[in-house]
Amino acid sequence: MHEEAVVSAADLAEGEAAAWASTSPPQSMRARLLAGAVCALAMVVVGPLLGLLWAACAPHLDVAAVLAGAMSVFSVQSTVDAYFAMICAVAGVIGGLVTYWRAADVGWPVAVGLGAGGVAGSLLTGEVGRLRRSDAALDSLPPNATDLLRDLADFHVRATGLYLVLPGVALLVLALALWAGGTTFGWPRRRR
Repeated sequence: MHEEAVVSAADLAEGEAAAWASTSPPQSMRARLLAGAVCALAMVVVGPLLGLLWAACAPHLDVAAVLAGAMSVFSVQSTVDAYFAMICAVAGVIGGLVTYWRAADVGWPVAVGLGAGGVAGSLLTGEVGRLRRSDAALDSLPPNATDLLRDLADFHVRATGLYLVLPGVALLVLALALWAGGTTFGWPRRRR
């Protein structure tokens, strides 16, 4: 009776392996490149939306206080950058998880698309946010404002390395998910 149970378990394992193999057919290179392009396009499309969110959420500079000599401009600048980084990090986590969920078995084109699209999306986030808020900040300055004051009051990302947060986090989350769960959505991946 024990041997029958072992044979049944072996047959069951072979059946599961065959079922798993039939659910993930090999993909052509064209389909893989298309999946990578879709990932890149999704990250680019989300960039302007993140820029609008960043412009709406980031703190505003109190121009009257700055003109009175307050040093609050420096804390506002760093907080604006921190908001940018947090928004991009959350979007990167979501992007990495969605990519893992929908295209984990596609291969390198997805990672390249996620990284390249993430950089472009991040640059768009910064530019849309700057366009949305910069004019209002600069218009609130007096006409005789110095170039230094104009630069300090301008709304933009000052730490340019933050443009790598969105693609970096997305790729890190994808890599960790692939490492932890394999190329299929589920835990753990059965390897043969």
